[in-house]
Amino acid sequence: MRHLPLLLILFVIGCEPAPKTTPQFEPPPVVLPENVLELNPNEAERFIAEHAGCLIVDARTETERKEHGQILAAQPFDYLHGQPSLDRLAQLPDKSKPCLVYCAIGERARLLAAEMVRMGFTDIRLLRGGFNAWVASGKAVAR
Repeated sequence: MRHLPLLLILFVIGCEPAPKTTPQFEPPPVVLPENVLELNPNEAERFIAEHAGCLIVDARTETERKEHGQILAAQPFDYLHGQPSLDRLAQLPDKSKPCLVYCAIGERARLLAAEMVRMGFTDIRLLRGGFNAWVASGKAVAR
């Protein structure tokens, strides 16, 4: 009987509800059409060479471009800048022009490519691993 209060205290402590936490939700994966291909840096470099005048879309921020450079002839369409960047893309006249889209590692490029598909772009490639993979493979960078 002497141990009953101690057992009761241990029971109450053991039955304490778990602390409330905010559930973490992952956004759904971006599903792109089968014709949106991912290219490694060597394939992307070849794509650019074989498609002179293709649209090279840099989805990174201005700060990222200033600090790390960019692929030569890339045009800035900062995905995080939101609607103004999307509006500029939507105003481009030739949506059948070959495009290479990249960001730092790839996720913003995937999101932007999905938007471009909705806008009617038909020939989109993604740089697998993004600008980081481009630099790691020793490809040329414009500053």
